[in-house]
Amino acid sequence: MHAHSIAGFMSAWVVAYVAIATFCFVARRRRERLRGREAEFVLFGLFCLALSVHTAGAAALHVMRDAALVRIALLASDVGRLLGAALLVHVVAQLSQVRLVPRALFAIYGAAALLGVASVIEHVRQFDTVAEAPVTLLGLSVVEVATPPHPLGAVVSLGSFAAAIFGATVFVRGALRGRADLLPSLWGSIALVVSTSYDGLYGVLGQCKPLTSPYGYAAFVMGVVMSLLSRYVALRERLEERASELKERSAEVARAYEELRAAQAELVRKEQLAAVGELSAVIAHEVRNPLAIITTAVATLRREGLGEDDRQTLLGILDEEASRLNRLVGDLLRYARPVRCERQLVSPREIVERALALSQNQTSLKVTLVEPEPVERIHADPMLLRQVFENIVTNAMQAMPTGGSLTVTLVPHAESGVSGVEVRIADTGEGMDTSVRDRALDPFFTTRAAGTGLGLAIVARIVDAHGGRLSIQSDVGAGTEVRIFLPQQGEPTPGRRSVPPEINRTSSLPPMPVEVRRAFAGRKA
Repeated sequence: MHAHSIAGFMSAWVVAYVAIATFCFVARRRRERLRGREAEFVLFGLFCLALSVHTAGAAALHVMRDAALVRIALLASDVGRLLGAALLVHVVAQLSQVRLVPRALFAIYGAAALLGVASVIEHVRQFDTVAEAPVTLLGLSVVEVATPPHPLGAVVSLGSFAAAIFGATVFVRGALRGRADLLPSLWGSIALVVSTSYDGLYGVLGQCKPLTSPYGYAAFVMGVVMSLLSRYVALRERLEERASELKERSAEVARAYEELRAAQAELVRKEQLAAVGELSAVIAHEVRNPLAIITTAVATLRREGLGEDDRQTLLGILDEEASRLNRLVGDLLRYARPVRCERQLVSPREIVERALALSQNQTSLKVTLVEPEPVERIHADPMLLRQVFENIVTNAMQAMPTGGSLTVTLVPHAESGVSGVEVRIADTGEGMDTSVRDRALDPFFTTRAAGTGLGLAIVARIVDAHGGRLSIQSDVGAGTEVRIFLPQQGEPTPGRRSVPPEINRTSSLPPMPVEVRRAFAGRKA
């Protein structure tokens, strides 16, 4: 009765070992596994499989009486015990984060393999020396298969004892260093030391006793499982603490972002007021000058005895200043009006040639149009592009009042994977220094007394509306080169804008990041 009860108990542990091994292998293959834990799962799974073989062999010895089956059970028990001892060392090192050099692992597994081969040979040689004998196990009389003692069995028992001592020593060191999660493994390793020392003692004395190592391994595995559970419980608690801390910090970030939005809104409002004030001052200055001249001319015209020549001169001044005011108002309207591109398939060369027609009467100016290879047509607004090139050509001619050279080059070009054409307009004029070049695209910035400072600003807006890019390269005394890239399909070129892009939204504030928006929404809820 006792033999069958013990065999049933061991069989239950065999099933448990297989289940644990299956779980370890399945957990390793899951996508949400933690990086660096794969080896730990694999080793523990293999260790449980080795123990299932060892325990199954030990259980069979209590109930089987057929000589051939008994010999197989003995062999399975010894081989499983050898492999389990070798894997025990590796598992303990992995759990305790003790680094074993490859040479040591090779020696351990090599010794286990050699002892396994020797065990197979030994069991084959003593195939007929099997008998039943009553033995005492912890005070219980059990009828079990008895085999003559041999030195190899003692070596196997001592090897298992040495592996158990290694595990207990490592776990003691870990517990003394504050690793509370290793305490269950420590108690299990102590039980394993007791059981393997019992087997080793009777193996050395040459007395035939049933193996108690299956019970020690069962206690050891239970302790390791409890250690893993306590480790992951502690990890879960730390993750919950981190999640709570992250939630609090997200709420703080949301509050800070809300304050930043309020401050930025106030700053934008002040900047808008400052811009309106600056614009008003510029317009007032630009308008007052011609108005003062017109007022003076009108007052002079009212004088009696004014000659006809003087009258014609004053009327010419009135006409010139009125045209100046009209040009200023027109530039302001063009700059303030949204740019609407009516795209069609156009030839960049034809548009550039029409713009260069402005220089036909400039005999002191040498104009060159270069096209190394034919450029393809692009989808663009021809009227707006003509305004762009005419403005730049006019600026170039004004920069060369005594004559010079104007070179326009058209080349196929691509930026950020977008194909198109690049137009390079280079002159040999006076050029610009760094401060002037940096502000060339700013509205109302001009270095000419008769200019409004809106020409290049309007040009930049038109180029951006076509999804292109405008850049200026210039040095004092070395002339100026304006480069305009126009995409073939009119698509925006990411990250290569002439001026900051306009963002279609109702608020002037920057968009809130998704993570912060979610945290902010969660806090409001």
